[in-house]
Amino acid sequence: MIPPATALCRLMSGNLVIVSEPLIKSWFALQRQLIAGLQLAYVDLHGSGVPAGGLFVTYPDGIDRPSELAMAAELARRSGAPVTGRGGEIADGRAALRIACPLHLGPHADGAVVVEVEAPPERQVAIIELLKWGEAWLNLAIRQLGEGAPAPTFGDCIQAGLDQADYRDAVTAILGLLPARVPCTRVSLGRPRGERMGVEAVSGISKLNPRSKRVRGMGRVMQEALDAGTVLHYPDDSDDPATARQRLVRGARLSGLCSVPLVAGMPEPLVLLFEFADDAPWTADSPQRCSEAAHAVIPLIELRREQGRPWWRRLQALVAQGVQRLAGAEGRARRIAVLAGVVSLAVLAVGRQPYRVSAPAVVEGAVQQAVVAPFEGFIAEAAFRAGQTVAEGDLLARLDDRDLKTDQRRLRAEEAELIKQHRQAVATLDHGEAKVVEAQLEQTRARLALVDAQRARTALRAPFDGVVISGDWSRSLGVPVTRGELLFEIAPLHDYRVALQVSDRDIAALATGQQGELVLSALPRQDLQLVVTNIASLAADAVAEPAFRVEAELIEPLPGLRPGMQGVAKVVVGERRRWWIWTHALRDWLGLQLWRWLP
Repeated sequence: MIPPATALCRLMSGNLVIVSEPLIKSWFALQRQLIAGLQLAYVDLHGSGVPAGGLFVTYPDGIDRPSELAMAAELARRSGAPVTGRGGEIADGRAALRIACPLHLGPHADGAVVVEVEAPPERQVAIIELLKWGEAWLNLAIRQLGEGAPAPTFGDCIQAGLDQADYRDAVTAILGLLPARVPCTRVSLGRPRGERMGVEAVSGISKLNPRSKRVRGMGRVMQEALDAGTVLHYPDDSDDPATARQRLVRGARLSGLCSVPLVAGMPEPLVLLFEFADDAPWTADSPQRCSEAAHAVIPLIELRREQGRPWWRRLQALVAQGVQRLAGAEGRARRIAVLAGVVSLAVLAVGRQPYRVSAPAVVEGAVQQAVVAPFEGFIAEAAFRAGQTVAEGDLLARLDDRDLKTDQRRLRAEEAELIKQHRQAVATLDHGEAKVVEAQLEQTRARLALVDAQRARTALRAPFDGVVISGDWSRSLGVPVTRGELLFEIAPLHDYRVALQVSDRDIAALATGQQGELVLSALPRQDLQLVVTNIASLAADAVAEPAFRVEAELIEPLPGLRPGMQGVAKVVVGERRRWWIWTHALRDWLGLQLWRWLP
């Protein structure tokens, strides 16, 4: 399909028209209506129809990154295709989506437009389509200005067609607004149906009767304009009473009508029929207004129809187009290329190659030591956090021991008092009292030993040289912890294993001793060799697809590895034919679905 912008460009007149800054700014205003979240826009144009040295227009005025935008515009102009990238920062530190598209304004100017939009990347295709439509509108405006007519003002019709999700609703919305914009009484859309034109939609009418005399007469008027290949209207200079348009005017008691065909650049011709009655009488400039309206909305109608077609219809059209090209006389080279491709594919399909099972993987420490809270308390100091390396004996964190110090002083004072009482009892030969005090003294000393041990355990130290893989209490000073609560996990620096999450579809093919490769996101250019050492017998509890944990060892670990690094592992499980490797997943899925639905 030829883009609507190209179709309109082909209809451009050859008159030299100066493309001015006000025209571009009015175009920016239209684009702000069509493209939600538009942050800025930049147009760079050169040619005979712009001021000497080129035309540079920005929205808003005075943006502070003209060099970046000019570079993006130049790249799109040279490539002749849209270019996307990362734009400037917007709210919350997010980056805008930058899209640069080439602009071709007939014989007058060439250049590019750059926009930055607050939108996710998946919207870029829709934004590019809107920019192409904007290019078509701009070409129409230039053509009309060159003919001395005012710039098109069909923004509300365009917006209404873009707001609708369904093609039929879009056509209804566009045709419903056109009569007020022309103005006229009624607007109808015609499309070929076999060898004749059929009326597809009429403004103000939700359901058509294609067999009615009025609708058939409208189809004949549209066919008449299509056969002539030009705009036809009535009244005109012709006195031929046999014309379909004259018969429709007299039969429907109209003051005039105008039928506008659009053929160039369209996959199939379309015709818009404008009818005039007493509420909107025919005037001398009615044909011009009808032509402007048709050229403004027909490309959008065809664009929405193409977007609304089911995928299999679009695929069918592409296949038919390809077959037509191959069948033509100029398609000999294409036929040879297709035949060579088919033969090459067949040769590749029968060959054998190693079959590898892919799975997400993460690097883990071979041993992971947990550091837990020895008793209830509060975090007083935290010297390390996840990702940092530690040496054996390094202080990881310290618990608040102020309460323990108080208890320690109290128990020592109590111990001293009991020792004094014990001596007095011995001195007075009060053996009963001495035994009681001696028992209390032993109990106090036991409590004091416990407090001393707790104070010694307030300092949490690294058990060996390694890296902290979990735990960050540096921003949680004073936070209470409970006995046995996990505070840190330490893994050794040079002893690793790899944990693979293998899908249940592939787990049967794996066995211990198989070798493979691991590529990490942090080290994409390094292939780490591994060997499978253990396969879990039960699937891990997961919300998504069930997966089995498979452990592997690295044959030659690289410097710079850290626990927690993630990547993709591929394990060689044998050799298979290429056609089996390419198709087995689809065949297995289809077989399961068929078995599920068969009685």
